[in-house]
Amino acid sequence: MKLSGKRVLVTGASSGIGAEISRELARRGAGLILVARSADKLEAVADDLRRFGASVEIEPCDLGDDAAIARLAERVLDAGGAPDVLVNNAGAGRWRATWETDSGYAEEAMRLPYGAAYELTRLLVPAMLERGSGWILNMTSAAGFLTIPGATAYGVSRWAMRAFSYQLEAELRGSGVGVTLLVPFEVDSPYFENNPGSRERIPKIARLIGDMTPADVAREAADSIERERRERMLPWRGRLIYRLTPPPIMRRLIASTGWKRP
Repeated sequence: MKLSGKRVLVTGASSGIGAEISRELARRGAGLILVARSADKLEAVADDLRRFGASVEIEPCDLGDDAAIARLAERVLDAGGAPDVLVNNAGAGRWRATWETDSGYAEEAMRLPYGAAYELTRLLVPAMLERGSGWILNMTSAAGFLTIPGATAYGVSRWAMRAFSYQLEAELRGSGVGVTLLVPFEVDSPYFENNPGSRERIPKIARLIGDMTPADVAREAADSIERERRERMLPWRGRLIYRLTPPPIMRRLIASTGWKRP
């Protein structure tokens, strides 16, 4: 799917990976619908994108609220029908062990990314199916493929995104609507500034892989949509190590180099 001239909705677009994905899509000629909680931050990103000549709309929305998501979907559909591409990027969650979290935190962590992605997709996919075309990019992380101690609620929500993407791809097969699951390892983004103490829990084995910038992830996201990839784990070193290491050995390596219970 060529992105030029396509209408793309990006969640979590006010900073970090979401903002960089939006910039990369604008460079490739897409029109953007930017979604996040902060109208001021969204407007700042939109102003930057308009220098590429991109058509940009902002849609401030609390993606933790199903009623707000429903209103967002209604506005988007009324304004121009289903977007050609939906990028489910919004995410949150600190790395904490099970007993370190407050009551209700597990449910809160599932809201972003999984709950919001599920609800927004549920509301927009019918119009994509009626049109017979569309693409959905779901963002998770390597924590959705690995068992990382000290990050239970975060990891479970990323496993949920992986399962959601696989289920959705199976349901949409042959419909003209495709799904990509994008799986970055460590990304040097504002996430760690907003979630203090999380970076320190990344297993030391990750040093063999290295980290990426949000711009690196954005290029992979845009390429994956245009090339209609079903799944993309990045960078290549992480993908290679994951594929060549038997799961029991991987679990032992992560446990031996990762967070230790005090």
